[in-house]
Amino acid sequence: MLLIRQIEATAQILDTDMRHWVENQFRTLQGYGKQWQPDELGWFAVWGEGDDPYDKGLFLGVRNLLQSPYDPTASFEIVEDHGHFYAVIVLLSDLLSVEVLIPKELTLKSEMRTRLAQWSSP
Repeated sequence: MLLIRQIEATAQILDTDMRHWVENQFRTLQGYGKQWQPDELGWFAVWGEGDDPYDKGLFLGVRNLLQSPYDPTASFEIVEDHGHFYAVIVLLSDLLSVEVLIPKELTLKSEMRTRLAQWSSP
């Protein structure tokens, strides 16, 4: 998993559309001023081939991608379908979230693919 906490790190995102989308998100968030700090309020991540959706270490040991400590029936706050990738918002606490970008061409576990399809909004 590629973690993006600063706009300069978006250069590591190989997919052009995904990189531009994250850069636009950073510009929007930076418009909130100094009160928005990625390490305090959230950041972005790009899901990679072979990442395990049940690995709790991926999100600071707080939770994994498919099991929410707040609601066992809902693992995501929201899923947006952006054509060839999903943008998934995962709440880690009341104030901390991470937006995970999941390319559709990846080999995903069937449960993860099902959840993304159920929760996605075009």
